[in-house]
Amino acid sequence: MAKKKKNNVTNWRNDKKDIFAILGDNKKYLMPAILAVAVIITVVIAVSANKRATQEVQTTVATVEASTFEIPDATMEENAYPEVNALVEKYYTASANGDADTLAQIYKGLDETEILKAVAASEYIDKFDNITVYTKPGPVEGSYVAYVYNEVKLYEYDGNVPGLETLYICTDDNGNLFINGDIADANELDYLKQINVQSDVIDLNNKVASSYNEMVSGDEALAELLTRMRSGLQVSVGEALATSEASAAEASSEEEAKEETEPEQTTITTRVIKATDVVNIRSSDSETADILDKTTSGQEFKELEALANGWSKVEYKNSVAYVKTEFFEVVSEETTVVDNATEDAGNEDASASASASSSTSDASASASTGASSASSSSSTASSSASSSASNTKVASAKTGKMTVQETVKLRKEANTDCEVIETLYPGATVNVVEQYASGWAKVEYNKKTGYIKSEFLE
Repeated sequence: MAKKKKNNVTNWRNDKKDIFAILGDNKKYLMPAILAVAVIITVVIAVSANKRATQEVQTTVATVEASTFEIPDATMEENAYPEVNALVEKYYTASANGDADTLAQIYKGLDETEILKAVAASEYIDKFDNITVYTKPGPVEGSYVAYVYNEVKLYEYDGNVPGLETLYICTDDNGNLFINGDIADANELDYLKQINVQSDVIDLNNKVASSYNEMVSGDEALAELLTRMRSGLQVSVGEALATSEASAAEASSEEEAKEETEPEQTTITTRVIKATDVVNIRSSDSETADILDKTTSGQEFKELEALANGWSKVEYKNSVAYVKTEFFEVVSEETTVVDNATEDAGNEDASASASASSSTSDASASASTGASSASSSSSTASSSASSSASNTKVASAKTGKMTVQETVKLRKEANTDCEVIETLYPGATVNVVEQYASGWAKVEYNKKTGYIKSEFLE
């Protein structure tokens, strides 16, 4: 009976055996199997990651190779492409003739200054002779790197001056060639740099440079002409830019004048200011202007205008003078509203009054500064009739050729509210006719007569 019971228990376990029983009965085989599976999974993951990394590297390398132009080891070809030569001939013909429209059409990327310079240079250039075009393949399809040898015939020189110019010539979408001066792609720029240092290019550069230097060093007249030409180009370009700017400003002013309507009334604020120290009273708003007198501490003045440059325009001995605002404090302030017509009439009266008191004011100023009263009278008597009535000529001031030190407006009258004739740039030379105690100077420039502030002249 006992043996029969044992068989029943064994049969029951076999019938009811589940996954946990299997795992329990096979522990000694389970752990090695799990370890083997883990190793296999790790190897699979590593291989997959390595494959992805390799693919990424290959993709990156392919991208770099695709974006970098191969530098060819090609020898320069001489006059090999008729269409390139035709473009170059057109370019040099336009340069010699000062044809700004053609230059802008065939040379992309030229700014206004470069075109103005080319036009100004045409005043000295008769023509370009012996043009030879050496080419190398460009970085993109339909492009060329052209090294153009030329000989310049100047109007004031008998011989021809050698030169060499590098041009990057491309083809547009319509199949037309143009000179590309607006290169934005870094790879194209790098390509051109590397082409330009190849041995045959360097040899050509050295040959032309040597010929040019030998010619200039051996001919003083040519060296002087080229120096004068460079100086003249700077002046011409500056004047052209100034004229362009003045025209634009004039057009803008006319447009604004059409849009704006003059107000019927104007608010005028006048103040009485008091000196907090002993301060110089000057003829204009400049540290270098003539000293008319000195204030006493506590002396009061009627302020006509507080200028943005830190000076105050004040009423002084029936005329006007200037003092540094920082040394004064406001005593009182009065605001009045006047009609524009009334204000204009008042301005005319003030101008007439200033004219009538000009000699008296200058004589008083000369006495206070130790100047000769006879010199002051002579100065006033010879003031220009065309200048502002309140401007008195300074006898000791220099006249003749002077140089403009900063960008300044040449005005029709000696005040900042009048019409601008044109803009003068640093380095421009003017003929100073007269200088006035108000700090203005009457000058002649480019066959025009106008007024600028004396402080900008040297």
